[in-house]
Amino acid sequence: MKTLTITIDEKSLKAKKFIEFIKTLDFVTIKQSPYNPEFVKEIQKSRASKGKVIETKDLWK
Repeated sequence: MKTLTITIDEKSLKAKKFIEFIKTLDFVTIKQSPYNPEFVKEIQKSRASKGKVIETKDLWK
C-alpha cells in the first residue's frame, strides 16, 4: 500500500471535479486533515522563529 498526499484548492472547478473522480475509485480512501490549514501555517511560522527572551524581573510588565 502506498500513501499519497495531495494538496488541492477545493474552490476551483477543476479541483472539485478531480475530487469527485477520486471518490468514484473503490481503492482510494480520502482523509481530510483535522487541522485548520491557517492554524498549521501559524504553528510552522512560530517554530521557525527565534523567539524572544524576557528577563524574569520584566515578566509582569
